Amino acid sequence: MQNPKNHLKGIAILIVVLFAIQLVNVATRMHLSRFGIIPRTVVGLRGIVFSPLLHGNWGHLLANVGALAVLLVLLSFNKKNSLWSTTGAIWVIAGLATWFVGRPGSVQIGASGLIYGVATYLITAAFIYRDLFSGFIAFLVVVAYGGLVWGLLPIHSGVSWEGHLCGAIAGIVVASFSRKRGR
Repeated sequence: MQNPKNHLKGIAILIVVLFAIQLVNVATRMHLSRFGIIPRTVVGLRGIVFSPLLHGNWGHLLANVGALAVLLVLLSFNKKNSLWSTTGAIWVIAGLATWFVGRPGSVQIGASGLIYGVATYLITAAFIYRDLFSGFIAFLVVVAYGGLVWGLLPIHSGVSWEGHLCGAIAGIVVASFSRKRGR
């Protein structure tokens, strides 16, 4: 059984890495967003790995980092999963799906697909495991992040609703798969 305290350091390191990458991006003007997901292109496949680490500006990073940290901490309390294997599976599935369905010519960056994936994982896990603790975590997610639903719709220009939707679907898929594996 995992201990959430052991994961806090890893979560903190991930958040520091996100800030460091943005700092390097701004300081060097390297335009790291080019390493994001470019749908249905061979070069865009690298974005599956790099996209959640890249943000368009400080506002974009700040909009993602708090939710990501909180959701990863909540995920670390869910005893029926492994924090990093669950996060990794959501990361890859969401990225691959975004690569398949993203708008042609777009560059998809940001951790929001991962955020949507972890949020839907936690909600789906409550329905699958039907225990009080998973239900409580799902309740917290819905109360704190229920407004995320609007990000699944193509109502804001410049926002990757496809990445959000693919992340949400990835969370459901990973939760369903973890149940089938007996976790």
